[in-house]
Amino acid sequence: MTTNQKSRHHVHLAIREAIRLTIVDPNVTLIDYGWRIRDNVLRDKEPPCIRVHVIKKFAESELEAAIQVGITKAKIPEKIFGICVDVPVGYYQLGQRWWGRWRPPADPRRGRVMPMQGGISVSDAYRYIAGTLGGLVFDRATGDPMILSNFHVLAGSWHARPGWPIYQPGRFDGGSWSDRVARLSRHAMADNLDAAVAELTGERQLINNQFGLNAPVSGAGWAQLGMRVKMSCRTTGVSRGRVTGILGDSPHYYSGVEKRIRNVINIMPREEIGDVSSNGDSGAFWLDEDTMNVVGLHFAQNSLRPQDGLAIDILPILEALNVGIA
Repeated sequence: MTTNQKSRHHVHLAIREAIRLTIVDPNVTLIDYGWRIRDNVLRDKEPPCIRVHVIKKFAESELEAAIQVGITKAKIPEKIFGICVDVPVGYYQLGQRWWGRWRPPADPRRGRVMPMQGGISVSDAYRYIAGTLGGLVFDRATGDPMILSNFHVLAGSWHARPGWPIYQPGRFDGGSWSDRVARLSRHAMADNLDAAVAELTGERQLINNQFGLNAPVSGAGWAQLGMRVKMSCRTTGVSRGRVTGILGDSPHYYSGVEKRIRNVINIMPREEIGDVSSNGDSGAFWLDEDTMNVVGLHFAQNSLRPQDGLAIDILPILEALNVGIA
């Protein structure tokens, strides 16, 4: 299902109004455009709507008390600019792996991979974490090959500077100084996009392939409602899902600073498949199954409904970082 330019603009305006109405509401975790969810069932036969995701839904009898104590700020309208509003439950957290005791990796994705490819463990050198290497991109100015992943995987700190070393595997998976493969180059947080790139050091080659999918990325495109997608990632392995929300806006904290991540995509599993992501999957590429075009960069999952994942549209990321897909 595609969204034509005129209706997309109307939806953008409605989402901006929803953000204006709820921007200081601590109960709101994501605003996007997609299908209603009732009793954990996706109502994809009904028209899409504006979705205001909340940590807790309040009955009419509870709402006034919740507003008085500051849990929420106001009643969410039933329509915005003529578009119906749904209120699903969701609390989205960044998906890096950082707690627990390290053990030797049984999964080859979590070890040293030669040559490197999308879907394997990676992190910066200074934090005890692991995320996912999304894939190979090229600097549009120089043509140099680069790693693309999340800001919170390759940098994480506002003190991060160009040149900071990147490990493969990530430090949580045993990566050390001898596993330096790249240097942080730049990130896109100024554009409210959780993404960063790192230039290769030449120690190991990065090829255009996704671990476990055995296929190269063919290009890049926009996510569309209903699109069947898949990703290769550090923890879940090969994951398959369906795009159920687009044009999203979601607040997250990065080293104590709130950033409203934009161009967010919501992805749910297909009926026959379980959770789409887990901790450590941040930074992976979501790919259109039909074309192998990358459409999103995974960055978070729903802790209240673990089968849901969040990604960011890839085209704004490529533009902000001035990189291209092979």
